Amino acid sequence: MINIQKYSLRVVKEKGGRYDLKRKIRNLENVKDVFIEVLDLDKRAEEVFAIITLDSKAQITGVFEVSIGTLSSSLVSPREVFKRAILQNASAILVGHNHPSFVPEPSSDDIKITKILVKAGKIIGIKVIDHIIVGSKDNYVSMQERGFI
Repeated sequence: MINIQKYSLRVVKEKGGRYDLKRKIRNLENVKDVFIEVLDLDKRAEEVFAIITLDSKAQITGVFEVSIGTLSSSLVSPREVFKRAILQNASAILVGHNHPSFVPEPSSDDIKITKILVKAGKIIGIKVIDHIIVGSKDNYVSMQERGFI
């Protein structure tokens, strides 16, 4: 006799106390504020690369740390970025990371990974809306505004 076991997996959304997932992204300042409020990107001593996943109505479905790096770099893989987006059934994503130096000027690596993520997103059908670099609470750069997206 063959013994077959059946398992099921379910995704469960928990209401977090630190932020409201019912928030809509309305502008770039709002994106920067979510990264700071949820992940403290303005205070971290190492580079942290993160994503915000959005549904088709630009409503936040999740905020995730993708990688934690060193004082001056973070390893980012499109696989890790889009894995979370696919699991969230995201229509679009916003990516962001911090510069612990508090100077949010994009490096050549920042520009390169932005272009790679945009290209990968087009292939799998998840739009990369922007890449925000956080320097401090009041100092950030939008890669979309700079023309890299």
